[in-house]
Amino acid sequence: MSKQPERRRRFVRAFAPAVGLLAAGLLVWQGSYAAFNATTNNTGSTWGTATLKLQNNGGSAGTYGATTTAAFGGSNLKPAASASECLTVDSATSTAGGNVAMWASNVSDNVTPAGNLLKQISVTVTAIKTTTDIKQNCTGYSALGTPTTVLAATTLNALPANFAAATPFAINAGDKVAYQLTWTFNSTGTTAGDNLLQGKSASADFTWELQ
Repeated sequence: MSKQPERRRRFVRAFAPAVGLLAAGLLVWQGSYAAFNATTNNTGSTWGTATLKLQNNGGSAGTYGATTTAAFGGSNLKPAASASECLTVDSATSTAGGNVAMWASNVSDNVTPAGNLLKQISVTVTAIKTTTDIKQNCTGYSALGTPTTVLAATTLNALPANFAAATPFAINAGDKVAYQLTWTFNSTGTTAGDNLLQGKSASADFTWELQ
């Protein structure tokens, strides 16, 4: 019988303990290596949206609302009639501020052809920051300082119709802004032309938008 198988068995029996020890050593080494660990965490990151809010006092001190009734205009007007009227806009926003712009919608008259009275009423609008409520009669407005013109003299039919077309006025959170609108009913230049406007009316809705 060959002695080769017997020698192999002896070799395996002699080498097996060494293999086992080596395997055990590797396990111990890997286990020791896995015990080293370090982490750092930053949790709870959130993103919240801002709150924008505008109110106006409709020309009445201390009474603010999202929508108020007419503060501008007049009745029984004759050519050359003119007036200045005010209201205050209040910003209640959580952001650092932004730009407010004044624009008009639903601009119309009941003249035939339509638009003739709109063309004869010109308006100019100025704005200035205030800490007090400026009412419709504009008392205290001139004492606030030098206002900014946000709408140069133009007729009702040519008022800006959206934010992009209007002149922005920069504000900070919580600012109040007093607006003064000065209007004039201009003559057509002829008695016949003016007579066509008797008993007529024109109207417009004004919006202040913050962006």
